[in-house]
This record gives sequence, C-alpha cells and structure tokens, in this order.
Amino acid sequence: MAHSLSEEELVALFTGRVVESLAVKQDFGTGTIGCRACTEDGTLRSGDRVTVPLSCYENHSWEMEGVYCGSHAVDSVAETMGIRAENQAVIAATLEAAGYHPPKGNFEPDALTLGAVEILDYSPTAEGY
Repeated sequence: MAHSLSEEELVALFTGRVVESLAVKQDFGTGTIGCRACTEDGTLRSGDRVTVPLSCYENHSWEMEGVYCGSHAVDSVAETMGIRAENQAVIAATLEAAGYHPPKGNFEPDALTLGAVEILDYSPTAEGY
C-alpha cells in the first residue's frame, strides 16, 4: 500500500505541472482553459486563481479531474470526487504561462502550468479502504 504524502511533497509534485490530462484540455494556441462548471464564458488565463481536483492512478500518474474558477471553486475530495482507494487531492493554484514541450509535439510557449500551489484537501490511498 502506498504511503501518505506530506503537504510539502504534494506541493512539489503539483508545482509547474502542465494543466492537461485525460479529462482536462487547454487551448495551447490561446493559453486558455475553460472552467468545468461555468455555463457562460468561463475562460481562464495566466494569472487566474483556480482549484483543481486530482487523482493518482495506480499510485503512478496524477490526473487532473477538472479546473474550476473562483466562483465554482471546490475544496473537498469527498464532495468533489468521492473517497476512493487512491491518493486524491484538491489544490488551489495560480495559472502560469510557463510553456510546455509535449512528448510528441512542438514547444507550446503559452501553455498553462500550475504555480503558487496550496493543498486544500488530501485523501491518501488508505482512506479509501
């Protein structure tokens, strides 16, 4: 069974992470991403403060499950995703245009990454059993 991660370890894992996953797609061309909950223009850009729920798939790969603006912020693993037998977290972060070089693509200079990360909630694997 995986060990629990400290807040410092979580902050280090998420700081600088590209805002992209199976469930989250940003527009590299415009350096924007949409809020998962907004029905109107929920376009988020560099400098915006967001919340992001994440799950660690098979104790190997952290996946973002959404990006939320300040009006639709989430702050609890249980309320956002439900507690599962895997590491899960909800973070607050500032979007930064730091660039990204995808493994099979060209450099994206305006790609959004996570900065000024703050851990809002954490559910280690053991809590899901």
